[in-house]
Order: sequence, then structure tokens, then C-alpha cells
Amino acid sequence: MKIVVIGGNPAGLSAASAIRRIHADWEIDVYEKDQYISYGSCGIPYYVADEVTSLDSLITLTKEKIEQKRNIPVHLFHEVVNVDYKKKGFM
Repeated sequence: MKIVVIGGNPAGLSAASAIRRIHADWEIDVYEKDQYISYGSCGIPYYVADEVTSLDSLITLTKEKIEQKRNIPVHLFHEVVNVDYKKKGFM
């Protein structure tokens, strides 16, 4: 089985991780249009206010940790703009 998760936010990564725990042999790929995944969005106001000086401190999981520890490839800078449900594909 192949699963594609669109969006590397905490919800998308939680879904991918839950599937991985149940189905170790399934192919799971996460596509994220930006460079950051699994960031704490509640911390963004603190970054804007300069109370948090590094965006890295808002990151809860890195691409490398997801790929190595959870065996879930993460494709950064990949924006999914269309999904072909009939062919079960995307662009």
C-alpha cells in the first residue's frame, strides 16, 4: 500500500506516524511545500515579537528524524497543486 500525506505540519506527520506504527511495511511519503515541518505554530507570535530569536527553536521534529527514526520520507519544497483521484496520482 502507498500513502501520500500532503503537508508536513504536526497533523500530517502525526497521521503518517500513526499509519507507520500500524503498517510497518507500507510506503508512506510526506510532501511539504516549504522548508519547515512540524513547527510549533503557537510560538510564531513570540518569534515575531523577537522573544524567540531562532526559528529552529520552534521546530519539534526535523526531516532527518522523521526519515531515520520513523522510516517516512519527507519531500521538502514540493507543492502539491492537484490530485487525480481517478488515477490515484498527484502533481
